[in-house]
Amino acid sequence: MPKKRIYYTEFRRSLDSGSVKPVYFFTGAETFLKEEGIQTIIDKVLPPAERSMNFESLYAGTDVSGQEVKERAMTLPFIAKRRVILVRQAEKWRAGDLNVLDTYLKDPAPTTVLIISSQEERLKQTNWKNFANLTYHVECYPLFDNQVPAWVERRVGEHGKRIAREAVQLLIERVGQTLADIDNEINKLVNYIGQKPMIEAADIRAAAGHIRQNTMHELNLALGRADGSAAVRLVKHVLDEGIRPIQMLGAIAWHFRNLHSIRKRLDGGEDLDKIVGNIRNPQARREMQLQATTYSKQAFAKIFQELLKLDVHLKTGKTHWEMFLEMTILKICRQYTYK
Repeated sequence: MPKKRIYYTEFRRSLDSGSVKPVYFFTGAETFLKEEGIQTIIDKVLPPAERSMNFESLYAGTDVSGQEVKERAMTLPFIAKRRVILVRQAEKWRAGDLNVLDTYLKDPAPTTVLIISSQEERLKQTNWKNFANLTYHVECYPLFDNQVPAWVERRVGEHGKRIAREAVQLLIERVGQTLADIDNEINKLVNYIGQKPMIEAADIRAAAGHIRQNTMHELNLALGRADGSAAVRLVKHVLDEGIRPIQMLGAIAWHFRNLHSIRKRLDGGEDLDKIVGNIRNPQARREMQLQATTYSKQAFAKIFQELLKLDVHLKTGKTHWEMFLEMTILKICRQYTYK
């Protein structure tokens, strides 16, 4: 019997080692990982030339019943070693569908790879748990923070490129940790660098990135000046432009880490003009000088605490995130009073 619970990272290791299971069952909240996993299986099992006759994409419920899936799965492939059947929205199946499929799962056809995907995050009913135990059950949940860099490196590697460690961190800071957004940015960066073998931090800065720089830049300026009213107003504009809250958080955190780094060097006795001397634009240099001295060392500690709270609030899917976001912005700007 397959393992009862496999997380996505373990699934990828298993698949990369060459082992393909007869039945996969994908559940969990991270839709992007589900789709990536499904496509990886299809690519591994079926060359493009064999897919027209040996690949079926179906939807459970009104589209196809459990009995129909069983019958299709027993069909032999056409001039190929295996065929692939993908069934989405499995949560629409009823108990009868599962009972029929249980008999197939206990003795699956060796020439078919059956992929079943559910939009439900967790399967609580007993019949679904029994069903999952008969499959290679892959639970797709958001990666932990320390897993995202390795995922970025692997994703870039699939394009035949490499990415510098500094560039990985900068990419995550600017785009956020939503995998779909990172993947979109990776695609743009690969096209941007052309024949160049490695993505570097300078490439990310030059390519402008996924974030709409003008409005996001204005928001960071308002935060750096501790202008709470302007910052809250700009938050709405940034959201209207389609930037996700987690992306915004990443950009804000990146900006304050830069300011904090300058402030630490300033408190250590370095000359401010020397610290920001590498900024060629005089106006931008004066702006950075102003912002770096707006907040104290103690204020930065409180700012990062507030950003961490916001990060947890957004990632756990709690309600009223818009209000929480605006309150975080105001709390950051109020740290100016603690100089």
